[in-house]
Amino acid sequence: MKQDLISSVQIILFLPLTTVGLAGQSFPGKPKIIRCRSLEKETFSCWWKPGSDGGLPTNYTLFYSKDSEEEIYECPDYRTSGPNSCYFNKNHTSPWTTFNITVTATNEIGSNSSDPQYVDVTSIVQPGSPVNLTLETKRSANIMYLWAKWSPPLLADANSNHLYHYELRIKPEEKEEWETISVGVQTQCKINRLNAGMRYVVQVRCTLDPGEWSEWSSERHILIPSGQSPPEKPTIIKCRSPEKETFTCWWKPGLDGGHPTNYTLLYSKEGSGFCASDIFWNSTSNNIFKVEEGSPYTVGFYRLLWIVMAQRRTSL
Repeated sequence: MKQDLISSVQIILFLPLTTVGLAGQSFPGKPKIIRCRSLEKETFSCWWKPGSDGGLPTNYTLFYSKDSEEEIYECPDYRTSGPNSCYFNKNHTSPWTTFNITVTATNEIGSNSSDPQYVDVTSIVQPGSPVNLTLETKRSANIMYLWAKWSPPLLADANSNHLYHYELRIKPEEKEEWETISVGVQTQCKINRLNAGMRYVVQVRCTLDPGEWSEWSSERHILIPSGQSPPEKPTIIKCRSPEKETFTCWWKPGLDGGHPTNYTLLYSKEGSGFCASDIFWNSTSNNIFKVEEGSPYTVGFYRLLWIVMAQRRTSL
C-alpha cells in the first residue's frame, strides 16, 4: 500500500516536469485580440498581442467563422496590416455579418487560443486621418480670415469612393482649450474672428456614418498677420551721388500693416531743422528721394540723419 502511494506521488510530481520540460520550456501563453478596425466598411484588419512563447518558436494562426456558415476559415493575409495582424480584403469581408475570430498560438509542446472576438464590420469603422492639411490667410472687404484645406484619408483600396464628414479644431498656441467646428462633407473651411498677431494651431478629423471619428490629423501652425496695425519701420538702404552735384537715396519699406501706405522722407542741413522733401514719390515700388542739380539743397553739407515716415493712407 505504501509503495503504491509513493508511486502515485512520483507520477503527480512528474506531470508538471513533463509540461514544463527539462529546459524550462512550456506550451505558449494565451494570445489576446486587441483590436479590429475597418477604414471604409469594405475591408478590415485585426491585431493581437502574443502571450509568452514558452521558450520555443511559436506560430500564430487566426481562424474565423461567419454567423451564417459552419465552415472555419484561416486568415487570408498576415502581411498587409503589419506584425501580429490579419487583413481581410473585399473578397473576405461581408457587411452586416458577424465574424467569430480566434487566434491560436502553437509550439512543439502544445497550443493555446485567445478568447473569441465577435466582429460586425459596420460597427468597427474608423477611417484614417485626413491628410495634406494646408493653411493660409486671405483678405475680403479688408477683413482678414484663415483658409484651411485638406484631402480625404488614404485608403487601403484606392478605388473606393466614400463620403466623409469632417470636423476642424483650432486654438491659439498658448491656450489649452480647442474650438471645434463642424465642416460637413467639404474639404475646406473659412475661419473668421481670429486675433491679429497671434499664432494658431489647426487639426482636422473625419468619420463615416455610422462609425468612429478618426484620429486628429497632424498639427499645422500659422501666424495671423496684424490686419489693423501701424506700418513697420522703413530702412534707408543707400544714398549715392554720381557727380557731387545731385544725389539719390533709396529705402526699403516695412510691412504695411494691411493698409495702403504713403512714405515721406524728411531731411535737414547742418545747422537747420527738418523739412519734408517736396521731391519724392509715394509708390513703394520706387522708394526714391532725388535732389536735382540747381536745387538750393545741393549746396552745403548734409547731416547723415534722414527720416523716412510711413503713414497709413485713409480712403476718402
